[in-house]
Amino acid sequence: MRWGIDADILLYSVGFASESDPVSFALRSFRSACTGIMNAVKADGAELYVTGDGNYRTPLGCDTYPYKGHRPSTKPKHYDAIKRYAIEELGAHLIEGEEADDRLSIAACQWGHGIATLDKDLYCVPGWHYNWSKGLLVNVSPEDADRFFYTQLLTGDPTDNIPGLYKRTGKKAMPKLLEPLQWMYEPAEMYAHVRRIYEEAYDSVGMCLDERDAGLDDWLLRQGRQLWMRREEGQMWEFPSDG
Repeated sequence: MRWGIDADILLYSVGFASESDPVSFALRSFRSACTGIMNAVKADGAELYVTGDGNYRTPLGCDTYPYKGHRPSTKPKHYDAIKRYAIEELGAHLIEGEEADDRLSIAACQWGHGIATLDKDLYCVPGWHYNWSKGLLVNVSPEDADRFFYTQLLTGDPTDNIPGLYKRTGKKAMPKLLEPLQWMYEPAEMYAHVRRIYEEAYDSVGMCLDERDAGLDDWLLRQGRQLWMRREEGQMWEFPSDG
């Protein structure tokens, strides 16, 4: 099996770990990390993905919750050198207009590649996943991938500054709201459950409330499109239908 490697994470982890070392050491460490991942999963081959410029999700955020709006901008000392090395010497794919995560997802769904990453967000993609930090290899079923996505649509994702309802319902209430998803198998059923909870809360939570906030469906569509990992070229998440 071929594997896709989330090189974005390695750029930072190797880069920060090598800040006091010469750039040549950082490059060797990056290559060694990629080789270690391939050996751990017994990969037949690997594709590295690096995020470049542009991201279709950015305009989907709003003034109150800009997409990834609170991410620190600090990069490790050798970041640019490692990124250039990954692309020019190791053949990493530079992804424009979307995220490396989207390309990992597309490769998994279209060609059956495994996904090597530390990013939990990719559990919304069915298939084999490897977390090299934990040495954890898991196969995510299509149903569990959908459950993960609709769970995130309900809870939000603070790492990417997608609010959801988690902070508004509290830690005690959220498990009760999430529990029914574990017994659902169809995306339309999962979405109906999530929307019902939002509908009950929408009038009181004051969600986006900027000039583009056209109501609950608009809000949920933008939230979902920020969270969704593309499973085919150019895909945008849509509300699921019963059919």
